[in-house]
Amino acid sequence: MARLIIVFGVIAALLIGGGIVADPYARVGAGYMAKVLCSEVFVAGRPEEAVLEHEFDDINPFLRFATTTVDPSEGIVLASIFGLGRSEAVFRRGYGCTLTVDGAPSDLPTLHQVTDLPLATNADPALQAIVDGAIKAEDGHRALLVLRGGEIIAEAYADGFDKDTPFLSWSMAKSITSAMVGIAVERDLLDLETPPLVPEWQGADDPRRAITWDNLLKMQTGLAFEEDYVDPTSDVLQMLYDAQDMGGVAAAQSLAHDPGTYWYYASGTTNIIQRALRATLEDQGVSYHRFPGDVLFGPLGAASVVFETDPSGTFVGSSYLYATARDWAKLGQLYLLDGVWNGQRVLPEGWVDYSREIAAHSDGFYGAQFWLNHPGAEERQKYFPRIPDEAFIMAGHDGQYVLIVPDKDLVLVRLGITRTVEPISVTAPVMAELYAAL
Repeated sequence: MARLIIVFGVIAALLIGGGIVADPYARVGAGYMAKVLCSEVFVAGRPEEAVLEHEFDDINPFLRFATTTVDPSEGIVLASIFGLGRSEAVFRRGYGCTLTVDGAPSDLPTLHQVTDLPLATNADPALQAIVDGAIKAEDGHRALLVLRGGEIIAEAYADGFDKDTPFLSWSMAKSITSAMVGIAVERDLLDLETPPLVPEWQGADDPRRAITWDNLLKMQTGLAFEEDYVDPTSDVLQMLYDAQDMGGVAAAQSLAHDPGTYWYYASGTTNIIQRALRATLEDQGVSYHRFPGDVLFGPLGAASVVFETDPSGTFVGSSYLYATARDWAKLGQLYLLDGVWNGQRVLPEGWVDYSREIAAHSDGFYGAQFWLNHPGAEERQKYFPRIPDEAFIMAGHDGQYVLIVPDKDLVLVRLGITRTVEPISVTAPVMAELYAAL
């Protein structure tokens, strides 16, 4: 998700113009604060004061005028801006925080507890010195971890964070959504070349019936979804901060291009995937909510993972998954090992290759819910210039990265917040230094 700087400037102007007009705009800022504050306090376990002091820096000074209330006993966070845009986020154990829209969030089943499986550690002093130095440089790095051959060889955290701190994925959740689809394919629960179960597209003459699972995964639906973080009324901001059914916001869009003929990165597309996956699994008697824990996080021993839902109960595959740096490393390692973990095949054979396959019309940037490290047309530089082309990436807002580098059996994790410059500009040199040191 891109920065919300201009959004809050627009809200400020509207607040001056009148409360009735401003309220839906203020909801974007208040919803953002309520949701993030709730998750950072109740999921990440951070002190409220630390979150308020640092988490909303360099977005817009206007947020300083927001009023927030945290109720630890009820797990509720309230936020408003000059009394407008009142938003509430509710914490539920196992599911994290959800904004309340049009009433209380849907009831959800109790989840099975995942058993943690620790990663081996084999420290490399030279690499440890590199990650220690990067953390001290104060470029927004909160966690840096180097995993080689399945062993942690270097790991460092900024003050206030440690190996037990769950970090927000933002758009890295898209890659986990892809893994869930892959496992469903392995179990013959869906076929990538068929249309997904989307009620809005079922009319006999509806051209959206031609959209397939493959189109969704490769961001080639052709839907007119607006991934715009400037306009508070845009599809993506209304979806994230004022929608009961996030996937439904995206599914309701009309076609702007024929499916498969145009690439456009849209968070709404991934939420359609999760919504359709839920319908597909539940239609076949499979517990959607227990599915990722049972078939993905459980086998990896990724016990810290919390996949948050929208108010309707569907996982927010575009943005909201929490996990420790070590569990993010495990998820990267699964892809490094071609979907096999401890001798058990978790992802279908060939799924990793499919995830790394260049999506047509993406200029080499994108695969199937993964970013790629290929250079593009007109001398477009790679994301990680001194890392091989074959590397592929989970990437999220503010600089969340899991970089998978097959040629050195390597997974590099960077988690944090960098807003004053492009996060890749401070992350790529660190990754290149680590790669060269190996």
